[in-house]
Formats: sequence, C-alpha cells, structure tokens
Amino acid sequence: MKLAITANGFKAHNNKSKELVASKFHSTLRGVRIVISTGIDKNTGKAIAGKHAQFKAVFINNQSQWRTIATGSTFKGSGRFGSALTAIEVGAEDASTCKRCGVKNFKAKSGNVVCANACWTRGGGYKKSSNTKARTQAALARAASRTAVKRPDERKQIADHYATITVGQLVKIVQDSGDVSPFVGMVTQVSPVSGRPHELLMNVSVQWMHNGVIEGLTNYCKPGIVSWLEVVS
Repeated sequence: MKLAITANGFKAHNNKSKELVASKFHSTLRGVRIVISTGIDKNTGKAIAGKHAQFKAVFINNQSQWRTIATGSTFKGSGRFGSALTAIEVGAEDASTCKRCGVKNFKAKSGNVVCANACWTRGGGYKKSSNTKARTQAALARAASRTAVKRPDERKQIADHYATITVGQLVKIVQDSGDVSPFVGMVTQVSPVSGRPHELLMNVSVQWMHNGVIEGLTNYCKPGIVSWLEVVS
C-alpha cells in the first residue's frame, strides 16, 4: 500500500491517529484533493484490525476548510488501488456545484447539500443589497460567475472517456505521459463499479503475461490526464 501511495504522488499527513492518511491534488479540478485512509499503521505498515482503505474527495474552500464532496467504497490491499482512485476522481468531477457561485457542494451535518464556500453567508462573500439597483447588479454578478466557472476540465464525463473492453482481449497500459508499457495482459473480468452513477465505468481485471499477476484497473480513458488501457488484440 505504501508503495502504491508513493508511486501515485500522495503525501502522508501528519495526523494524530496511528492510521496512515495521505492526499494529493485532483488530476484536473482546482481546489480538490483526493484523500486516502489506508487502514494500515503508519509506523509499522501493518493492517489495523477492523480498518479498510477508502478514498474521498475534498474541496478546500475560501476559509481553508476541507469539505467532503465524494466518498469511495472501501477495499483491502493494493489490488483495487488503481480502479478505486479512478472512481473517486470521476466522482469528484461529477459532484454537484452551487447554483449561486459554481463551486462544489457538500453534505452538511444537517443533511442538507450546500455550497462548500457558504456563499450565501457574509463570510462566504454575500453582501446585502440596499436597493433594487444593487440587487440587480448582484444577480448579474452571480450569473457571470456561474458562466466563468464552467471550464472544460469540470464538464461531466462523456462516452469517449470510457474504452469498450471485453473479456479475452489483450491490452497494454498507456501512461499519462503517452509512453506505452511493453507488457501485455489478458482481460479476465469486466464488471460495473459499485456505487457509481456512471453505467459506462467498469472494473477491469488484467492478468499480465510476463508474471501472471492479476491487476484491478478500469476502462476510464482520458489521454494526457490518467493512465489508461489500450486494446492491442
């Protein structure tokens, strides 16, 4: 698990608990970090009884508070690390945004889904209009803000980002840099990712021919952003 964390660019937190917790910035979304609670002791590297690994995505608001915007399913070991990481990044991209200011929403303790920046409050940037003209200007500013935040890297995923992969195909890994791995593997299983709204996102099990190891990956394909599977036969 520690090797997978380091290889994927995660940095360990200096947290008080004995569990190893680490995070890194999202591949494309500004102000969003991917956090993993590993379920292992940060000193010994051994599994903590009753603990499982789990990813979550957090938005860092304008008061430097970390607000959870997406939570992944739990897993053990590093076998599902790659597919779980891809799923939580997609989950963060799909998380709803505030209708007022366009930043990500999160679920408050009250159970309500609200703006991570609390933009409706004075601390979140709200200013009470003293007259009709001021209210009109504020409304126009909010509309402009919503338009400005619709950057291409925050659009919902499209079908082109999910490769069609079936059992029995031969595949290689294409790195986000564009380099193609020399190793070939056979797809042994394809199944939907549990808990995800995207019917196109699939878990893909690949058995590598050079060492016989079966690795859990996904069919998510976004060249130049994440590593992805290329069908070779």
